[in-house]
Amino acid sequence: MKHRYSVSFLPFLFGFFASLSLSAYDFEVGKLYYNITSVSDLTVEVTYRDKTYNGSSLYSGDVVIPNVVKFGNRTFTVVGIGSNAFNNCSALKSVRIGNGVKSIGSNAFFNCRRLTAIDIPSSVEAIYDGAFCNCDGLTSVTIGNACQIIGAEAFRGCSSLMQVRIGNSLREIGNNAFQYCSNLRGINFPSTLQHIGHNAFHNCQRLTSVNLPAGLLTIGNSAFEECLSLSSLSVGRSLQSIGNSAFESCAKITGVRLPSTLKAIGSSAFEGCLRLDDLILPDSLTSIGGSAFENCTSLSTIVIPHSVTSIGSSFMRGCRALKSVVIGDQVTSIGQSSFSGCSRLESVVIGRNVTYIGSFAFDNCNKVTRIELLCETPPAVGYDNFSNLQFTMVDLYIPVNCKSRYKVAFMWEKFAFIYESNEKKTQD
Repeated sequence: MKHRYSVSFLPFLFGFFASLSLSAYDFEVGKLYYNITSVSDLTVEVTYRDKTYNGSSLYSGDVVIPNVVKFGNRTFTVVGIGSNAFNNCSALKSVRIGNGVKSIGSNAFFNCRRLTAIDIPSSVEAIYDGAFCNCDGLTSVTIGNACQIIGAEAFRGCSSLMQVRIGNSLREIGNNAFQYCSNLRGINFPSTLQHIGHNAFHNCQRLTSVNLPAGLLTIGNSAFEECLSLSSLSVGRSLQSIGNSAFESCAKITGVRLPSTLKAIGSSAFEGCLRLDDLILPDSLTSIGGSAFENCTSLSTIVIPHSVTSIGSSFMRGCRALKSVVIGDQVTSIGQSSFSGCSRLESVVIGRNVTYIGSFAFDNCNKVTRIELLCETPPAVGYDNFSNLQFTMVDLYIPVNCKSRYKVAFMWEKFAFIYESNEKKTQD
């Protein structure tokens, strides 16, 4: 479709198109530079000065972005802050954003180190990638009720940021969004939030409490890794997946209630959560990654539900307080070193469909006194399993009419006391 413009508007069009060859902006008013985003709607966004961005737009001091701006005989609505608009403006102290702004572009305020606070109005719907990255003087952020997306690295490296208040429309927090915000102490997660990206809060070392909303569906890889002060964790009732290393090295977490919707726990998801002592895995769970609970040295018992089909390597390696393990009936394999170094482990129940137990799976579990296998066929056993175990001190319980198989099977033949389930009543 051809655009038709009034005769009076044509000189204006010729003027600003001619300016494009000279600069990156269409016009300047009040020491702010603007690009026209829609001629028909008369909308503009704030931009930088030079044709090729090089940080020399030299915005400084206190800046007010208006709702509207007049140029010639036209009035434009200011609807955005463009990509790199204030990038590296090291003398910028404060910004007041007008209520017409709908988006804050990528790297818009990157490296604005003297910026101390930002109040994002309820008109803003999106904060794009790197918008406030490395604003290490920023201490507080308020995000209005219209914002739906906080982009990747939006506040990454804001090392002085202590408080973030988020409105009621946010759906997604992007990858690395608040990574290395080492002084972040408080942030609210609105009920609309559905996704938290990879590394979103990685290394937020002062964050003590996380209360995730009921509608949250996914937590990305390393989302809260190395949040060393995190002691209180609540996850919502709709959560479906917890990514790799999501809470790794969160050493102060003591307990977490996982919802009945959870399907997957990634590798190393809770590795190194030294104080975690209260954990129930839901029946909805189908996948548990390797090292998921490695070195959770306060966990004393674990029941792996029937819905899980495999246990990854080093699953609970080094869980020194672990005394009891029950492995569900749908598990077919137990990964290498899964329970290695669980030095206080006493009782193990292995489900009926396990066909393979990986090397070192029960290495250095020398206090085991009871193993119950529900599988009729003896599982194949990898190298160096049950090392340091005193086989004469362990009672091995197996299904009825299976003793002859276990008596000749590799590794199982070492157990001196093998009881079939119909013998259990007389022996217990």
